[in-house]
Amino acid sequence: MRRDSGDDPAAPPADVEDRWRAEVGSSDGGRTTRRDLLAGLGGATTTLVAGCSTTLGTGPDPTFRVGTLRPPVTLDPIEAESVGSEQAVERVFEGLYAYGEGTDVVPAIADGEPQYGDDRREVVVELDDRARFQNGRDVVAEDVVYSFEAPVEEDAPTAWHAEPFDSVEAVDERTVRFELSEPYPALEHALTQPIVPKQEREDDREAFATDPIGAGPYEVASFSEEKKATLRRWEDYWDEPTPEIGLVTMAHIEFPITQLTSLRTNRNDAIEPVSPLIVDHVGGVANATVDRREGFTWLYFGFNLNEGPTTDSRVREAISYCIDLEKAVSEFVEPMGERQYGPLPPRVAEEWGMPTDEWSDLANEKNPERARRLFREAGEANGQLRILTTRDPVHKEFGEALAGGLRDADHGALVISKPETSYLEWYVSGSERDYSVFVGEASGTPDPDSHLYPTFHENAEGVTNGTFYREDAVMERLSAARETRERERRRQLYEEAIARLLEDRVCLPIGTYANSFAVDRGVSNFRVHPISQVNPRLAWGNEVVTVGDAS
Repeated sequence: MRRDSGDDPAAPPADVEDRWRAEVGSSDGGRTTRRDLLAGLGGATTTLVAGCSTTLGTGPDPTFRVGTLRPPVTLDPIEAESVGSEQAVERVFEGLYAYGEGTDVVPAIADGEPQYGDDRREVVVELDDRARFQNGRDVVAEDVVYSFEAPVEEDAPTAWHAEPFDSVEAVDERTVRFELSEPYPALEHALTQPIVPKQEREDDREAFATDPIGAGPYEVASFSEEKKATLRRWEDYWDEPTPEIGLVTMAHIEFPITQLTSLRTNRNDAIEPVSPLIVDHVGGVANATVDRREGFTWLYFGFNLNEGPTTDSRVREAISYCIDLEKAVSEFVEPMGERQYGPLPPRVAEEWGMPTDEWSDLANEKNPERARRLFREAGEANGQLRILTTRDPVHKEFGEALAGGLRDADHGALVISKPETSYLEWYVSGSERDYSVFVGEASGTPDPDSHLYPTFHENAEGVTNGTFYREDAVMERLSAARETRERERRRQLYEEAIARLLEDRVCLPIGTYANSFAVDRGVSNFRVHPISQVNPRLAWGNEVVTVGDAS
């Protein structure tokens, strides 16, 4: 349902959106296709040019408005799972460490580098004595201990970050000791976990999820689940640099063309991610440029191996013959991303020397007749498969493409597109009533652990793992790789685990796409970060983003 634009800076004028839809129409049984949208752009351009004359948020307290396809679901860092939530959380909270210009890690709440002992089985971190929460209270070691223990105790989506630690102890108010049974090679990434105030969160977790207190440069002005987060600069921020932008709005927009409209009419200063539907038209329709950077986010079809027809490997194999993923990726992802053949983004697979050619050899071409035979052998020739997606346009496109391929193979298919909150509950339920297949999205770091462990390990079942795959050999390798410092040995463990995941068709990797923003030319010094949740970064090092009239 389209929202009334009202005073919402993210929403386009209603007449612009309605006229756009009327001009574009649909040539696919009511489903608007990429071709329809692109064909309609020429006629719609004149409508867009006649739009609202709102100017960028300058003045004494500049604003920065982002229209995003990724809705914020919660502002509690311990419960945050989706990119939309993590991006809002990142503005409000600080970790012990944070990402620098790239994937390097630099001190934030920590006062200097971690100190290692006992062959890296002990890690001691001192806290910066300036660090404070937004209610004025000092950040103390007890808060750090809580931030790493609570996710595990609550079986939260962020638990996988903290599981490698045997214990986290407050030595004194400004010193924290982490103990590990074995060195954790991805430790530096784990230490970027946001630090939350223990007592304030425990007082009312439900309230904390919508109006939290962090130690970051922005505090929450207002929040509406799956709609919008508005953040205001914390004037007493204890660290440097202080952002110049005083108010940040991150508002969910459901359709890419609506994003483009909002950018053209200056309802938003930036939009993200930039859909392939509109990327070639940003410069011609809006006074903006597209900034992209290869990142660590990827899509896949995940199968329910807990209940229902997809517990049969023949059904999973049949499904793999029902879609031409090369064509689908070229249609729905390129040029903003590329095809992916394994459960690691291409840049990670390449850096780790993975056998991507072998992975691509395992990918099937579309073959409806082969699919029909496999469905018949499995006794599932007349069933109906439920395909679960979010309402993200790309996710829905892949869900519909798979459903169309299943129908080509004379098999029933139903695409169920749910709001983000419902999707996050359904895709890990393991219930055949909720899904046989889901369109999943994983976002991690340069370390393979961040992509494989939370997505496939049995410890993450029902939390971030919706496949419920229970092959002991794979679980043992994913666990062992977390406790192995020697890089080549880790590579071998991951290679063996991935080979089995692909052979057993636990998932069908789809593709990866860049972190991307279309940004008004009046915004200066904006840079896209490769780690998705770090965006939109508004201050770092000695740099700040500024907003003003384009020259």
